[in-house]
Amino acid sequence: MFNKSIVIDNFNIQNHSKPYLIAEISGNHDNEIDRAKKLILAAKENGFDAVKIQYFTANDMTLDISEGDFIVKSGLWKDRSLFELYEQGATPKEWLPILFDYAKEIGITLFSSVFSHEGLCILEELGCPAYKIASFEAMDLDLIEAAAKTQKPVIISTGIIDKVGIEEVLDTCKKVRNRNIGLMHCISNYPAPYDKFNLATITDMQQSFDIPIGLSDHSTDEICSLIAIANGASMIEKHITVSQKDGAIDSEFSLPISLMKEFTDKLRNGFATIGKVDYSNSSPRKNFRSLYAVKDIPKGRLITSDMIRSIRPGHGLAPKNKNKVLKCTAKQNINAGTPLDWSLLCQTLKN
Repeated sequence: MFNKSIVIDNFNIQNHSKPYLIAEISGNHDNEIDRAKKLILAAKENGFDAVKIQYFTANDMTLDISEGDFIVKSGLWKDRSLFELYEQGATPKEWLPILFDYAKEIGITLFSSVFSHEGLCILEELGCPAYKIASFEAMDLDLIEAAAKTQKPVIISTGIIDKVGIEEVLDTCKKVRNRNIGLMHCISNYPAPYDKFNLATITDMQQSFDIPIGLSDHSTDEICSLIAIANGASMIEKHITVSQKDGAIDSEFSLPISLMKEFTDKLRNGFATIGKVDYSNSSPRKNFRSLYAVKDIPKGRLITSDMIRSIRPGHGLAPKNKNKVLKCTAKQNINAGTPLDWSLLCQTLKN
């Protein structure tokens, strides 16, 4: 059995609870460490709970071949070689201790996607608190097993695997007794169109696997993240950048610094609206309709329907009492505009 919640740096991550907001830098550091630090600080200042980086070398990912299968055929990176892309997007090894120390200094969690056994060893030496497995590595069960053996939380994106594939991944983690596993529903398109998200899958994943389920959101706004949270998502991951027009490798579909605060505020406010099951009415009673005298009623007069009305505000008897009131006489003179109360009516006839 897996835990229903996972904990990363004292943040409890659980379905239908406050969502864990992860800012993904990816290759948007654009090979400048100061830019990477700027993004980490922006994430902290604008309401994210954690920052994720990706540690790999181009050789971890592919071969240095610039033809055939190794050329991107469509999309943002059409006609570029995979090796060239990964070289551009890689986070240099020498940056890692600097970035981990910086994140600790400013008070935000930093963790990493892992793509190789060598990279995992390096990240372990630096005390990385959790690991992410990207969608395209989700079929690499050896890598997943190695990450799971650390007994740290492992979050796995599911962009290219089906339900059977997810079960194989979880069986791999179960084999090494790591109970701290989460899954990310993910659409591996950049950017991802709305009609491909199928966010109903999140609910099915929660019911099927009973572990924290999140969304890796590659859309260009907050709509999918909000709907995921409404469906109980425990984590939201969003690519971030300095500007969508700055030319960094993933910037075109990433959240710029200028919109970060708006994004995190909307997600937290969206979560707050879910609340709990509550049929009580929070509106003050004075705003309700109630029974009022609409003309002067002399003492001893039998109340008739032309003498009273159900109107706002709500200082009189509830409208449901109208038939009872019509069986009563006035106990005293009642002026038009007076809210009706049992103390004004003949008690013997009120029931």
